[in-house]
Amino acid sequence: RINHESWDAVVSNYVYIHNAFRNDLQRIIVACDSGKFIASELILWRTVLGRHSRLEDEIFVPALHARLRRNNDEVLREGLTNGEDHDTVEKLVDKTLACSDGDRLSVLKELSAALEKHLDDEETTIMPLLIKHFTTREIYAMNSCIANPKLDYVDKERRIDVKKWWLGNLAESEAGAVEEHYKTARNNPRLSREGWEKLQADIPALHKYGFDDFPMEEV
Repeated sequence: RINHESWDAVVSNYVYIHNAFRNDLQRIIVACDSGKFIASELILWRTVLGRHSRLEDEIFVPALHARLRRNNDEVLREGLTNGEDHDTVEKLVDKTLACSDGDRLSVLKELSAALEKHLDDEETTIMPLLIKHFTTREIYAMNSCIANPKLDYVDKERRIDVKKWWLGNLAESEAGAVEEHYKTARNNPRLSREGWEKLQADIPALHKYGFDDFPMEEV
């Protein structure tokens, strides 16, 4: 835990959601080891991960990259900024689904190792930099993009299913913390037009939208 006022704004998207991916994948691995692998469960895992990864690649990473350049701060590892790490995980999911039953457990373990390396890199590199370079309000504003109906990260109906999946794959204490995160995000004041346009300028995926397209949404 980082002792900073913005910690709660980043912890859900960069620790708790990561733990949900870790926990569910480990459950899938244990099931596979017992001869009970269900392909649809891994496909759902990949779907949720894909939405999360798009939010990172299209919203958080471009904004952070721009702030780092502007402030002459460190340069992020290329795999974290060009989607390469996410592509590696995606290919291993495809390999898992296509391989023989006899090979599946070892491929799942390879997938788990690649996922853990990527998540650990994000948590030790991106999280502290977000806290350093963005205000709490800016971080909540970026988080809210995943629930914005103008965008296509998660539609309203699917968002309920994703939230159930997320909370269902967390320890009780972390699930409770996520619910508190939702409440805090909803109660935070909206960014000013000037503040939002400054943030939006660094995020190409949002350039076509206006200020009124971003009311505060539940995240």
